[in-house]
Amino acid sequence: MNNCSAKYPFRKEHKFVDFLWFVSIGGMAEVIACIAIAQSSLLWMGIYIACMLPFGVAEVGFLCVHCPYYGQHEGRTVHCKAMWGPTKFFKPKPGPLSRFDKLILYSFFVFAFLFPMYWLIPHPVLLALYLWSILNMVWTLGRYECTRCMHFHCPFNLVSKEMKKDIAMKSNAEDHPSDPK
Repeated sequence: MNNCSAKYPFRKEHKFVDFLWFVSIGGMAEVIACIAIAQSSLLWMGIYIACMLPFGVAEVGFLCVHCPYYGQHEGRTVHCKAMWGPTKFFKPKPGPLSRFDKLILYSFFVFAFLFPMYWLIPHPVLLALYLWSILNMVWTLGRYECTRCMHFHCPFNLVSKEMKKDIAMKSNAEDHPSDPK
């Protein structure tokens, strides 16, 4: 826990190993979906993969641009737990997501979840694994990431209001130290 403090366990930055951890739990649903779709059609599996690529662009354009981690590293690429390497095509927009941003983001989540259902439903074991992997990803992120994320405006942030207030007061005190006279 070298990038967290004991009192406020906020993740100050992400390392490549954090991205690998996220991909190992976050990518499992896509792998299972690809297996189910490929049993019927490699063409449809390719279409599914092609449809998931814009999801990454939408996530960066509608969620990541509001995140403090987005502009944290020098250079033109994003470095965080969920994205490692996409070009920063969009300018940072610190602050809360607009209703439009949320609408687009949630629409992509629903589409990504529902797209493979046609191929998963005939395979109950794969469907159960797909749903289990999504549940595992949501629970793990909620338990270990969203409770210590500095992106307070993220709709998935689970940092308590009290901790957010304490962090804001601490940050204010560091930005405006009292004069020791």
